Amino acid sequence: MEKVFRYSFLLCAAALLPACAGEPDLEPDSSPVQEDCVYMDVGLSFSSGEVRTRSNTGDPSDGYVTSDDGTEPGKDRENAIAEVLLLIADTQDNNIAAGLLETSGDGLDFVIPVPFRQLKDHAGEEVHVYVFCNPTDKLKSLAVNTPEGTLPSDFKDMEHTLQDFTEDPAWTDGHFIMSNARMYTSVLPDDWSDYRSVSDPFPLVGEDIQVERSVARVDYRTVRTDNTYPVSSSAADPDDTDNPGVMIRLDSAAFFNVGRSFYYLRRVAGENLSGITLCGAETQDNYVVDTGAEYKLDISGGWDSKSGYYYSNIEDPDSWEWTDLSALEDTEEDNVWGGDAGNTVGYHIWRYITENAAPSRESQVWSVSTGIAFKAKIVAGSGCDQALADVLGKGEEKIYVYDGILYGTWEMTREAGEQDADLRVAWNAVESNGVSLSDAGFTEYTPVDGEYVCYYFYRIVHNDDGADASAVPGPMKYAVVRNNVYKIAVEAVTAFGLTDNTPTEDEYSYMMVTVDVVPWVDREYEIVIDE
Repeated sequence: MEKVFRYSFLLCAAALLPACAGEPDLEPDSSPVQEDCVYMDVGLSFSSGEVRTRSNTGDPSDGYVTSDDGTEPGKDRENAIAEVLLLIADTQDNNIAAGLLETSGDGLDFVIPVPFRQLKDHAGEEVHVYVFCNPTDKLKSLAVNTPEGTLPSDFKDMEHTLQDFTEDPAWTDGHFIMSNARMYTSVLPDDWSDYRSVSDPFPLVGEDIQVERSVARVDYRTVRTDNTYPVSSSAADPDDTDNPGVMIRLDSAAFFNVGRSFYYLRRVAGENLSGITLCGAETQDNYVVDTGAEYKLDISGGWDSKSGYYYSNIEDPDSWEWTDLSALEDTEEDNVWGGDAGNTVGYHIWRYITENAAPSRESQVWSVSTGIAFKAKIVAGSGCDQALADVLGKGEEKIYVYDGILYGTWEMTREAGEQDADLRVAWNAVESNGVSLSDAGFTEYTPVDGEYVCYYFYRIVHNDDGADASAVPGPMKYAVVRNNVYKIAVEAVTAFGLTDNTPTEDEYSYMMVTVDVVPWVDREYEIVIDE
């Protein structure tokens, strides 16, 4: 067996993090207990394209799901592993032994010391194996003895709560939090005498343990120059329009309903949280379980603490953090993802977000779905009627849309009605019969600081069922799942946007958005351990 070790720091988890016998003291000012340790050979890997996303299901028997959208090689800063926490649990998932290793070098093959006293009474037993990369202090506490001399036993439901909406240890460069992508088991040896040396470690699992990042990433691609679109009247031809020269310019965007927390270990369940499985495989019919799943079971009854669960609640537009879309052109490019699904060029990394899913079809509502709000302006472009262009340019009077067509001022709408019987009837209903603008079919835009602002809303699609937006969604249609990259592009604008930033359940996005959901893999290699 030939191995090359490039690690400068070995740490055995025991009382106050003692050092293993033969290892140097780790803290010069302390007197750590020298412990007798056994050594575990643990190989890690990221997926290499055979593992998942939910957009297209393959054989879940490998513990994952495949995707036809290609793969997303992570950046070096997203792949780096600076520290590894190994946790060995019994089959009831009680923590029985743990080891911690700080690493140097770029390899994914680790030798981790574990105190022999923690394992000596478990010889020959079947165990569950968990790995946490770049663990937080909260996770590392699992490797520290309690005053009674035992390890903390409960870890399955441990959560991480974000420190900030934009910056958090979960996605710190070089230290992305990672954990098991699926369940791994092992049978401990009957005799540990052969595994007391770092050069002769016990092959704990016998295969690489696949790890996944605890967060997801969103990339954005600019489709049209200056993010400016015609109001398309044809799904087949985005340039076909009933409003020649009238353009929609997407200026900025903001995420809404971004979860504040996530489980360190992912889990799945059937509909309505039936049969929750830790590190279970995703299928087309099950659901990812997030930290707010129980609250969403009957979301129609309201969720009093929702504002404490999400950043940027959709009901609180004042809390949204807007991003200038033109500024995304200056962020880090990511044009190296593979696959045949769509245009792979022109994407820029936008931000990292947390897992967010609903536990049933009916609970996938706007109020709990993660999405993006776009703030846009109605502007005049080439070919716009001059009178209408003047109105849009001055931004002084209210303008009106009827049946998908922008006519301009109320007087210009009346004049157009002389050539359109339906428009004339609607105009008269408002003017003479006191019918409200909305009941008559009009949308009124009031200028704000000389500009006509409108809003579009998009919910992030994870598992597209192909159904119309008005239909009850299929399992996990609207969701964000860890270790996926959501590559988003606005392909077309199909209607004038909403006049305010508070959508209701029956108001849809009025835009064509493509999203390629791709597995987030390692850029360079997958190491297989020689045994």
